[in-house]
Amino acid sequence: MNFTTKIIFASYLSFSSVTYASASSSLDNAIAVLDSGKTQQAIALFEKQSGNPKALVYLAKIYMNIDLDDAEEWIEKAVESQSNDPEAHYVRGAIMGRQAANSIFSALSYAEKSQNSFAKAVELEPDSIKYRKGLMQFHTSAPSIAGGDLKIAKIQVEQIKLLDPKMGLEAEINYELSQDNDALAASLLQQAKLTYKDIPDFFFLAGIVHQQKENFEAAFEEFSLAIGKTAETQESVTAKYNAMYQLGKTAVLSESNVEEGIKALQQYIVEAPDLDGMSPKDWAEFRLANLFALNAKKVQAKEIYQRLAKTDNQELAKQAKKAAKRI
Repeated sequence: MNFTTKIIFASYLSFSSVTYASASSSLDNAIAVLDSGKTQQAIALFEKQSGNPKALVYLAKIYMNIDLDDAEEWIEKAVESQSNDPEAHYVRGAIMGRQAANSIFSALSYAEKSQNSFAKAVELEPDSIKYRKGLMQFHTSAPSIAGGDLKIAKIQVEQIKLLDPKMGLEAEINYELSQDNDALAASLLQQAKLTYKDIPDFFFLAGIVHQQKENFEAAFEEFSLAIGKTAETQESVTAKYNAMYQLGKTAVLSESNVEEGIKALQQYIVEAPDLDGMSPKDWAEFRLANLFALNAKKVQAKEIYQRLAKTDNQELAKQAKKAAKRI
């Protein structure tokens, strides 16, 4: 079985203290080291606090981009240690979903664990939009044989609307897109851009839709509009900065607007905060190197590729090594 993770985990898991308030100075220190980019040193510090469930969740998040089996081991320890922690269940849902997508023989088992984990997170914290989005996205992405249930997904949409009308409209658009109801989704998206014309959120989403359909010029336009909007909430800040990343990615995909793409990625790398849903900065650097290569700046491109080839992220390291050889 192969069900896609493109919707389930379109939002990346960050290490922001917004997600987890630290319980000790030792945990604070480990988080600070992680935020400084010293991943291996941070891992050692978190491992010294293996009796702290929050440290275990951080380890699971780190290993999601290094080794999924290790990530699974850490998150199981976290849930076992503190079974009433909704964030641990949410992260477990994300990890098990990725395992399901990468597995053949154990896919259904992993999918069940993913579904149960997202549902448990919602049960423990029913007013969390993030947790309800995770549950909704599981059910719109997974086939029925793997537990996908559109009725449950719809319930989450309606509950999110009650919690926050804007976020509910975004959830409804994503639901319709997941079911290939493109005309209805486009109508809702146009309505959303008019209603929320002063913030980047729906312009960013429109850019993503155009990018996926390979309407690259339209995607550039929407991402550029998103970047120029005011961002006052965490959701809007995330949309604004992700628009920078996606503008750069669109430049790579289309091999056009290269200078604009370089500028956007450089700004993202320097300025983007560490929030849930933000695109990883190491991947932003990889996209930047792609654009340098397209722009005849091969020395700068190769320097970035060679550095990223040593990263702990196995997929990124693999891609960087391949790209370096092409120069």
